[in-house]
Parts: sequence; structure tokens; C-alpha cells
Amino acid sequence: MTKPLVSIIVPTYNVERYVEECIDSLLAQTYKNTEIIVLDDASTDATTYLLKQYTEEIILIENEKNEGQGARRNQGLEIAQGKYIYFMDADDWLEKDALEECVQLAEATQAELVRFNGLAFYEGDQTLVNENNYDFSGTLKSKKLYTGEEALQKNRKAFTPSPCLYLVNKDLIDENNLSFIEGVLHEDEYFTTILFANTQRMTYLNQNFFHRRYRTASTMTAHTKQHKLKSFNSYIKVFKALEEEYAKQKYSEMQKQFIKRQLLSIYNGLVTSDVHPEMKRRLKQFKTVKLKDKLFILGSRLKQQMRK
Repeated sequence: MTKPLVSIIVPTYNVERYVEECIDSLLAQTYKNTEIIVLDDASTDATTYLLKQYTEEIILIENEKNEGQGARRNQGLEIAQGKYIYFMDADDWLEKDALEECVQLAEATQAELVRFNGLAFYEGDQTLVNENNYDFSGTLKSKKLYTGEEALQKNRKAFTPSPCLYLVNKDLIDENNLSFIEGVLHEDEYFTTILFANTQRMTYLNQNFFHRRYRTASTMTAHTKQHKLKSFNSYIKVFKALEEEYAKQKYSEMQKQFIKRQLLSIYNGLVTSDVHPEMKRRLKQFKTVKLKDKLFILGSRLKQQMRK
């Protein structure tokens, strides 16, 4: 029987120091029925030169305009022919048996979503970043199939936005017209929230397949005033998109509660952001966050401060 095709979508931008390790880890996968779609976002370093060495093994799309990771992931989804989709970040790497085990479990359970663990490490240092690891074994049982409301509850308790931590059936994306918000940071906060809200069949592998690199000046670690402002504005756009989704009638009460939870999480982050107070006046436009929500957030924040 023919094994299902897996489309691996890899946006790249100025990652000349890391991209070869990333692509090599994908080519080393024991699961061979893959298409590796690499979408360069107008890199100005040697990234595209290095990628051209792999043109017989990958699909390389060179873009002349820098539009961000969301736009490139959407571009990849338009091209992808696989039954399953895996999103990869170009400065990270994947264990060689990751796709093999994920596809095998997805086929056996007919799960729409297969989740797994990840380990974080510092740039140039294999020392693990223990506080930022992605271990869901405390909430999810390995190889168990979760369905319906139970799947949603478990995804809520073990929420993380990174799409690099799951394999997803493309039908789930297509049937719900899912895409990433373009031109912003944190585009995966929206995508993963709506993906999880619509997932009816989910399973999990208690394996550390994904390796996330923490590096200077990346989206995950930058702390400049300019980056903080861009992050704030991006979360505003993500919040608005989730707010629009929350208003739709198609969702059950539990699904709406899940989306509302993510809205409040983002709202709390915006309230506590290190930006000029004048910028926070824009939060008054959000009608979804009621007075009782604000009081709940404030109470939770005070409790956390008391525990420290």
C-alpha cells in the first residue's frame, strides 16, 4: 500500500548559519514519501545560495518581496499536495524518525492531528533550555486517541502555538479555510487556536522529536523597543482576528470558551506589555473582553505576584 505524502513547509529568511542543518534533518527522515517545500522570503544573505545545492531534493520557491513567515506558510499550503502537513522553522531541526512515527499513528487512529514534544537549546550551545521545553506528557497520554470535546479540553490544557509540534491532516486545514495572518509576528497564535478549536480527533506521541533553537534577535528572543512595538501591534491584529472568529455562530459553547480563553491570554499580555501607556488605549476597542473578564485577569495576576 502506498504511503501517504507528507508536505513539509519551510519558510526561510536570512538563516544561512542554520538552514543546512534544518534541511539535512528533513532529508534524513526515515519516512521518505515527502515533499519539502522551501519558501525563501527575499533573504539578503547566503540562504538561497545554500538552498540551491538541494534543488534536486526540495521544491525551492524564491520570493522577491519580504512578506513574513505567515505569508510564506500560506504560500506553502497553496502548493502542498500531501495528505499531511508539517510546518518547520528553518533554524530548528527534527529527529529522523519523527514523521515515520507520526504518520504511522495518524493512519492507525485516523487522527486529524498528531502532537509531540520538543526540546529547546541555546544558539551555539547544546545545553537545554529547561524552562522552555515542550513536554505534554503531564496532560496527554501517549498514543491515546482523543475525540470531540475531550480533544478540545486536552488541547486547551496543553496549548502551545508552535505548529512545529504537530502533524496535521490537510483536510482539517482545507475544510475550515485555515490560513495564517500575514505581515505580523505571532501569526501561529491565531492559526493554532482555530485549528485546535476545529480538531475532532487528536492523538499524541510522548517523544522529543522537535529541537528549537533560541538565538539572538529572533522572534522568540528579541527585546528591542522596536521589536516590542511590532509585537504589540501584531498581537492587536491577532486579537481582532480571533475576536471575529469568536463572533461566528458555527462554534459550540465549549469551542467559544476555548477561543475566549486565548483572547483573554493575549489581552493580558497586551495589558502588561512594555510599551508606552498611550498605545494601550487601543485596547478599549475590544468588546469581547467584559468588565468581569478584566477583574478575573487582574485577580489572576495578583495571585501570581503573591506566589513569587
